[in-house]
Amino acid sequence: MRQKTSFSSGAVLVSAALLGALLASCATTPQTPSWVLASPPPDGSNTWFVGSAAGADAASATNAATSNLIVEIMQYIGVDIKVQVSSVTQETLNKYSEELRQTIEVQSSNRIAGFKVKEKFVQFDKTSKRVTVYILASYLTADLNKEKARIAALFQEKSDAVAKPEAEGDALAASGKALEAADRYVQAMVAASGSDIENAEIKLERNADKARLQIASLSFILPGNPELKALLGKAPAQPFELRLVTRKGGQNVPIPGASITLSYPRKLANGKLGTKAETLVTDQGGMIRLVLPAPDFVGKGRVYAQLDLSSALELLDKVPKKYDALISALEDEIRGKTAEVTYVVSSQAASIAIALFVVDIDERGIIGQQNVTQTGLMETLGKEGFTIRALALDPALVTVSTDQLIALTRNTFPSGMGRLAFGSGKIVSVRKEGAFFVASASGSLKVVDLTTGQILYASEKSWQALASDEATARRNALKELGSQVFGKDLLSSLP
Repeated sequence: MRQKTSFSSGAVLVSAALLGALLASCATTPQTPSWVLASPPPDGSNTWFVGSAAGADAASATNAATSNLIVEIMQYIGVDIKVQVSSVTQETLNKYSEELRQTIEVQSSNRIAGFKVKEKFVQFDKTSKRVTVYILASYLTADLNKEKARIAALFQEKSDAVAKPEAEGDALAASGKALEAADRYVQAMVAASGSDIENAEIKLERNADKARLQIASLSFILPGNPELKALLGKAPAQPFELRLVTRKGGQNVPIPGASITLSYPRKLANGKLGTKAETLVTDQGGMIRLVLPAPDFVGKGRVYAQLDLSSALELLDKVPKKYDALISALEDEIRGKTAEVTYVVSSQAASIAIALFVVDIDERGIIGQQNVTQTGLMETLGKEGFTIRALALDPALVTVSTDQLIALTRNTFPSGMGRLAFGSGKIVSVRKEGAFFVASASGSLKVVDLTTGQILYASEKSWQALASDEATARRNALKELGSQVFGKDLLSSLP
């Protein structure tokens, strides 16, 4: 906001004695003092100021002369009323100006150290009928210089809010500390974005360009194999490693103390593949290392690294929207600092022969004879190279415990079987929707290691299928429950 020389609502209330003196001086037309003709030069102790103004009467002329005197003092201490200043500086200047006014109006000598009103002189122009008031004030030079230094410090503080972090950024950039330099430039950007900063747009754009260049100089280096491999349920043999560097003098300079967010695949509670994120800080060599947990999925994923400059991004939120283009360019540079490696997880499950015992049950609880759910499961596993054998067992055995089932049927297993998958698929309901039938099925499946008795997999799933007739809808619901649901889940889960 611009500094204004303001007047109180009471203006200048001239006392009866003062008015009398002024009118008397008008009537007697005293000799003009020398200080009216030429302002006194500073002496050994004081600096002198003269304020003058004309008005329709003594009161208005005195008020205007007071304002003129204040302007003279303000200009001496280096305050340009047309220059934009911060709200804190403006408040200080307003308070100082008001104290000067009060001192002049009541001729007090204790409101501002060293400042006194010495004389007032009034001239009356008979031709124009206007009154001119002159006010002479002294200011102890030592006290005046203290005030001048105090006000100058306020203006310097405003300038330093941009200049200091920018200078620090320049020094850090010169020493290869790109990340710290970028942080200082962002601080300077935020300071320069204030409406009370002179040449704000120039300073903000300059620091934005500097910050962007520092971020652009950063890069990730993957010292190890660009592809991670692991077996389901077993952690990778080597930790994930990544180095953050900047280019300086044709060489890679490590960036310590940088926050890096790493995300890697993990199976969610619903069985779908999601991610887990961890934040690490680079060491003195610019390195981060993470020993990944044992994978709980089979297939391809990725380990993704992202430079974490969330603190800088939060600061940029304070910059006004009119600078959005500059901010967007910097944010794009920050978000572009990423690296990734392929993460391939395989399973040994296909090399271990598996026996199947999965029965079908209708909505009345009657066990069927066709084993449609089992057929669907066998088709999916067979396509992936599994060795599968279907067990011809009494369907009623599906209701016994796992230990009982193994004990009662062990002698019926074909030779070489290492695992047993058993469970059921059940029709829950069938309904007609328009010209089609919709069948809902649910089921449960367990896989047990026949050597150790360990349960390797246990899950309950559901599925719906659509067909033009009821029988096909039932069959499709059970078969797809086996193939599309349990089959695919086993491929991604079975160690």
